[in-house]
Amino acid sequence: MVRVALHDTETREQYDRLDEAMRKKGFSQELSGKKAAYQLPAGEYWYSGDTTASEVRQVAASAAEGIGQGFGVIAVKVDGWSVMGLKKSVAPANE
Repeated sequence: MVRVALHDTETREQYDRLDEAMRKKGFSQELSGKKAAYQLPAGEYWYSGDTTASEVRQVAASAAEGIGQGFGVIAVKVDGWSVMGLKKSVAPANE
């Protein structure tokens, strides 16, 4: 799980650019569960792979650098998740 915080002026357009850059690096804004997929809030991303939190942070930082704005990144390794109150995606992410 990764959070990218944009510094200074945060706009939807800037997060849209960040979202595109993150997708190109293999990050998703959806969590796919057994019954549904859930949309993550702006600046939050999911990454699956056999990597360390530090390696994922480096990949996320390289994506964020491309939008030309100051940012901060936190990456954590997750062994399970539970959600409440997140919007469901229109279709599961794996379709």
